Parts: sequence; structure tokens; C-alpha cells
Amino acid sequence: MSFVCRSVPSRTSSRLGISLKLGLMACSLAYGCLQPALPSAASTTSYRIAKQTSQSPNIATMEQQLLRQVNHQRQRYGLPALRRNPRLSQVARTYSQQMAAYNIYGHIGPSGETHRQRVEAAGLRAALIGENLMKVGYNRHPVALSVNGWMNSAGHRKNILLPQMTETGVGIWQRGSTYYVTQLYIEPKR
Repeated sequence: MSFVCRSVPSRTSSRLGISLKLGLMACSLAYGCLQPALPSAASTTSYRIAKQTSQSPNIATMEQQLLRQVNHQRQRYGLPALRRNPRLSQVARTYSQQMAAYNIYGHIGPSGETHRQRVEAAGLRAALIGENLMKVGYNRHPVALSVNGWMNSAGHRKNILLPQMTETGVGIWQRGSTYYVTQLYIEPKR
């Protein structure tokens, strides 16, 4: 598989004396993060979705802010707002937590599962699934940095502005001074 890497300007911390990445959109699969349904797209993974609420009230607020900012971007382009899907939010939150726990960052999970497999394991059926990720370290504004970074990346922007997408789930997990942000988009199967 081919990877598209995009670096974000780094800033030196005088306190630590080292260069730190403020926002990392490290690598995303070259085929975007968009997976159409395949005729035999049955999930074979035993991926488990945690049934938990946001990590903290502050993180819950960030998740709501991210959804508002993404919907603002959609409305700027004449698109309807995405509806929050609580089960999709659980999938996103669980994946953000896993990225933090396993110190990974990418669309393929620690057990080799894709975002389609994660969504289907939660019992959701979708004709189209998109996933945007962001890893933000040493920054107090991970929501704005995530949305701005996504809007400046063709594949991530496409996920946000794709008219077929009608539902979304947002999950943010913090580990130390790093935030792991996942937003899933789906066009549900009717």
C-alpha cells in the first residue's frame, strides 16, 4: 500500500529544548480513508466496541465542538449538517483510545482491522464509510487544529464535504499531552 505523508510545521519548545510536532497528520492511506461497501463485505474480525462515555467532561465538550465545526464547514458549501450517531461515536472513541493505548496512528488498527470492519462490528451497515484521524500533541486547541488540517488535505476534506455522508461519530482520547481524534462518516445502507 502507498502512504501519503503530510508534515505539519514544528515548533521548538524552549522549556524542553526539543522540536515538537503540534499537529500530526502523519500518514493516511493513499486511497483516502473512504471505503465503499463491497458485495461481500462481511466483517470477519472480532473487534469489540467499548460502551463508554467521553473520557471527561472537557473531552465531551471537544467532541461536540468538533462536530459543530465540521458541520459549519459543510454548511459553508451548501451541504446539510451531519447527524451524530451515538454508536458511530462509540466506534470512533474506542479507536482513539486504542491508538493512545498502543501508541499507533493510522487507519489500520492494532489487530489489522479497517475502519469499515470497526463500524460493521458495531452493527452498523453503510454504503460508504470515511474516517479522518488526527494526532495532536502539546497543543491546547486540538479541535481547531484537526478541522483546519483536514480542510487543508484533499482526502480528509472530501470525507467532510461528500454529500452522500449523512451521519457521523466523533471520538477523542487524551493520553498525557497528546490527543487522538477520530471522526467517522457514513452513508447508511437503506
